[in-house]
Amino acid sequence: MLAVDDLRPVGSAFGEPEVLTPNIDKLAARATIFREAYVQASTCGVSRSSLLTSRRPDTTQVIRNEGCPFRTQPEHAKWVSLPQHFRLQGFSTFGMGKVWHPNVCDGAAAGEHADDWSSPYYHAPCISLGSIFNHTCYESYPGPLPEGPGGKVTSIYGNNTPGSAEDMPDGMIAARAVSTLQELATRAGKADGDVAPFFLAVGLHKPHLPHIAPQEFFDLYPLDNVSLPDNASRHAPQGAPAGVWNGCGEFRSYHDVQQVCSAEHFSQSRPLSDASTRLQRRAYYAAASFADAQIGKVLGALETTGLANSTVVCLFGDHGWHVGENNEWAKHTSMTWANRVPLLFAVPGGDGKVVSNSFAELVDIMPTLAELAGVSVPPRCANDQMSANSSSCTEGASLASAVLTQELHGASFTAGWGDRPSQGGGGKSAAFSQWGFKKVAGVSRMGYNLYTHIQDTRGVASQVRYTEWVTYRSNSGKVPHGPEWQDDLTGIVELYNRTGDLNENANIATAPGMQGLVKELSNQLHAGWRAVRPPL
Repeated sequence: MLAVDDLRPVGSAFGEPEVLTPNIDKLAARATIFREAYVQASTCGVSRSSLLTSRRPDTTQVIRNEGCPFRTQPEHAKWVSLPQHFRLQGFSTFGMGKVWHPNVCDGAAAGEHADDWSSPYYHAPCISLGSIFNHTCYESYPGPLPEGPGGKVTSIYGNNTPGSAEDMPDGMIAARAVSTLQELATRAGKADGDVAPFFLAVGLHKPHLPHIAPQEFFDLYPLDNVSLPDNASRHAPQGAPAGVWNGCGEFRSYHDVQQVCSAEHFSQSRPLSDASTRLQRRAYYAAASFADAQIGKVLGALETTGLANSTVVCLFGDHGWHVGENNEWAKHTSMTWANRVPLLFAVPGGDGKVVSNSFAELVDIMPTLAELAGVSVPPRCANDQMSANSSSCTEGASLASAVLTQELHGASFTAGWGDRPSQGGGGKSAAFSQWGFKKVAGVSRMGYNLYTHIQDTRGVASQVRYTEWVTYRSNSGKVPHGPEWQDDLTGIVELYNRTGDLNENANIATAPGMQGLVKELSNQLHAGWRAVRPPL
């Protein structure tokens, strides 16, 4: 399981070929990729708590990065996480890098969530994200870094270094993953070729801020060749409720960005200059290519050890990222660029790439991997009581049927699929996410997103994002956390036709003739994920 921090859908496989990710593209060439996969919240800790428990933020009650999902209510202490589920099924489980959000549960010394792991958890010497945004040690590159007051890294786009990948945390994490795979293969060789089942979770920090990478990755992107967002998307969405635009606080916490934003009068209505935009985009692309190179090392070890013939691979980004679209930088928005992520599954013997344009969600990863690996699949959480009290249930759905549409040839690992016939479909008809709290229309609110398809009177389908900003119920009692839906949607509703307006430049919720569609989508949003038919 390859978790990549802040990775938006980049590379040829996910429709953004300007960003060079040859190793992800190579993996995708034998995988099922989901081009419409969504997180449950556009920030690291909330997203990871959700996907690793397969329960949504209103259930985990983790709605900020600092929360531990096993401690938000007493009954949550018995929940079984994704890696723990595999450990209980007899797998050896190994974790390294950023899998859980650092230090929210048991802490780094105990391996983040200690019950998950069969062996001691591995952190690179400096354990966190590659940023000093949270005022802790976030980058261990031994060379000099530009620092400002308090030791904070000042630059997020000037951090090309002369050093090597092996000097940086992600290089160290990749090296540990490689050595772990080699050890597993050696053990198998001593046991007449039998590979004991294992679950290996590798979490890379880049391309999280600051965008530090060896010079060679910056050299991939000559500055004059770096693209710009289309002009129509270099502003906040037109007609969006007041307060929806995010002020890019994480991005602007770096000293050099503060200076640039001040000099260029960056604001909701004024984007960065072309020159500054290219610098920022180049740095993100370089960091993404650096992360891809580390992924290549891990996948290369799978091949050279022979373990690729018996190993399922899942790769995902923990949330998306804006590189100037909607006049936004980084994540922390309700907009699609912050919520759409790369997601793929590769199975042994997969012959060619399968592209699914059905919806998928990161809460689907746990049941999908369980089914593909031939272990028990957690049951669907039937109601809020089961979601809170069951040690093992999922608020997602297995996407295995979509993954298994491939022709499978020569696979030595058959426990999960065997001679099972290929099945069509396998996708979902909608996806849900949320983001808050923001002061929208003068009140602190949570935004709830619905992604789905609609058809016009001619039968032509369009993909839409529909959002309502509502007050949030978060008392500490037994009443489930969640939205306080409103009948009056004035000033708190968004609707974007993403088929015709990919970058969500114009909110059409109040356009003439939209009242009926808004009501229909509102009903679907309020009905929630349980009303969506699970994949076949």
